[in-house]
This record gives sequence, structure tokens and C-alpha cells, in this order.
Amino acid sequence: MPNEIILITGASSDIGCALLPRLLAVENPPVVLAHAHQSGDRFQSLLSRFGDRLQPLSADLSKSSQVSAMAEDISARFGAPTKIVHLPALRLIYDRFTKFNWERFQQDLAIQVQSAVILLQRFGPKMSKLPRAKVVLVSSSVTLGMPPKFMSMYTVVKYAQLGLMRSAAAEYAGTGLSINAISPGMIETSFISDLAEVAVQMSAAANPRGRNATPDDILGTIEFLLSPGSDYMTGINIPLTAGSAC
Repeated sequence: MPNEIILITGASSDIGCALLPRLLAVENPPVVLAHAHQSGDRFQSLLSRFGDRLQPLSADLSKSSQVSAMAEDISARFGAPTKIVHLPALRLIYDRFTKFNWERFQQDLAIQVQSAVILLQRFGPKMSKLPRAKVVLVSSSVTLGMPPKFMSMYTVVKYAQLGLMRSAAAEYAGTGLSINAISPGMIETSFISDLAEVAVQMSAAANPRGRNATPDDILGTIEFLLSPGSDYMTGINIPLTAGSAC
């Protein structure tokens, strides 16, 4: 059994595909359990490149039964992961609060929050007995100050996710399990591909750096939160906004 087993949910996302080589292209790589509900060419290429070090998992995270089945499979084959990075979310859309779509909201809530609850309930007790287990959730700058307009569904989900992170961190604060989050501003990935180009450009223009983030801008912070350097941190939400208020 390897010393490090890292579970990444939403591993086929642009952030996941950028993170995987950073975790695996090291001298003593971990085994990475890479969850992907829908995998593209880039993810498939990584599977071919890294072989047995990258173990694919498939589940629809909006369905609790599939998340539980995935957790059972992980437990049977690998035991508990030593680290978890939680990335998945529905693609971002802008819409007025009066058009709040309850069905879409519930689906995204299940993907981002319910699935994390199931995994933490299953693996948290075992991870807490490890000397330096880590959980990292990717939140959003909408949880920092006043959120932008026309993002009510996404904002409510992210606040729920932030509440989960902080409450779980409080329960496990006296153990070896650290649970933290990062809150980046807009990242130019396929996650925002349904937005109007003008909205993306306006976000970039409003940022002090004059641009939106890229996956590479946030990977270093994720790696830090997975490292021994973050052992004395838990329940923290780290802003990654290049100095903008949200």
C-alpha cells in the first residue's frame, strides 16, 4: 500500500488536469484516485502517461448512491485516502434571482456539498487518525464580501460548502486532519464557457492584475495546503483574487 493516496474529485476539470501532473511528476509519487464523471482527451492522455499511479474513478456526484458506491470501492481497494481535493461544480451561469432554478441549484448543491459530506463521513474518522491528513475544497471569491449580481444559485452553494468546511474543521481540529479551502476569483477555464464573453472581459478588467486567473495561479496554494507546511492550518478560506475585493 503506498504511503500517500490522494483522492481528487472532478479530476477531469481544467484545474484537475493541471494539478495531476504536479502531484505525480515527482520522485516518489503518490497514487492518485482521479474521479471523473465525464473525461475528455486531456484526462485520457494523463491516464496513459501515468499508468497505475493514476487510478480513474467514475460516479455522478449528483446522485448520493453513486457517491456512496465510489466510497465503498475506494475503501475496499485502497483504504482511506490520506488527502482529498474537492473540485467539482456545474458550469457557471448568470441569471437574475427571480429566475432561481431550484432543480439546477439542488443538482449543484449535491455535486459540491452533498458528495463532500458523504466522503467526509466515510473517510474523515480514519483520516483523523493519520499524522497529517488533508482536505482541500475549492470555493470561490463570491464568499468574500458582497457577491456579484446574477450568481445567486452559485453563491448559495458556495456558502453552504464553506459552512461544511468550517464545521468539519472544527470537529477535527484536535486531530491530524486539516480541512481548508481556497477562494479564487474568476478562472479562465471551461467552467465559465457558458458566460458571455463581455462578462469575462469585464471581470478581467476589474481585477488589479488586469486579467482573470488561470489554473496555474491557484495550483501552488493547493499544493501548499496538501503539504506539511500547512499542518498548523485548519478551517481557513484563502482568497486568491490578486487583491480584488471579491
